[in-house]
Amino acid sequence: MPFFMEILPFNACDYRCERCLETERCAVFRMGKERDERNFALGRETEGIEAALRDVKEIFAETTEMLLEKAEEMGIDLDEMDDTERRDPFEEAKQDPLYQQAYDFMIRTRAFLERAEPLITPAGQEFYEDVVWHHTIVPAKTFRAIGSDDEPEIRFDAVNSAAAAIKSLTICIMAFGELALRYPEISEECRGLSKTAADIKRALRERFTECSGRQFEADESRGSLDFPA
Repeated sequence: MPFFMEILPFNACDYRCERCLETERCAVFRMGKERDERNFALGRETEGIEAALRDVKEIFAETTEMLLEKAEEMGIDLDEMDDTERRDPFEEAKQDPLYQQAYDFMIRTRAFLERAEPLITPAGQEFYEDVVWHHTIVPAKTFRAIGSDDEPEIRFDAVNSAAAAIKSLTICIMAFGELALRYPEISEECRGLSKTAADIKRALRERFTECSGRQFEADESRGSLDFPA
């Protein structure tokens, strides 16, 4: 969870609760804990793919209900909307060059992780796991940021999502640097992926200018580990 946010909205979360210092004031953590407690009380499974799919279905149902209530509050009649006036921001986001770059970064990183896994020793396991977790956050949060970017009412959603992507990119850059130091045989690939991550960070900060400032600059400096020559 980004440390610089005074409030902790859902879209700013990287879902790595076991390493987060903000769980006491995080709605994502609280709701997840409440869902686990409810499942336990009902005698339902809390682990495995079936439990995950059930929880996702319930989350979507809750989200749909919240959106319908919000539309009613805003006086929007969804049934009367003209289909010709509707646009699909998510389809547009998929075609956005920045999202495509973030998605390509994920695909390349996933392939790298498969090749690197046999090399990883206990000394590098933590950094390897950082990349495993955060490389998937990058396209997901970039996609959400772009999809929310054109709507003034939810600009905060775009900015928070971009901030989460920037944080994950920083962690990936740091981890690539540490892996390169420990495993020279993959240092060149780490260098290339780190450069791509830095390019995406730069593009996000240029597009979402609110993601600039002293906190972000400090965050940037922590992701500037030098690679071995």
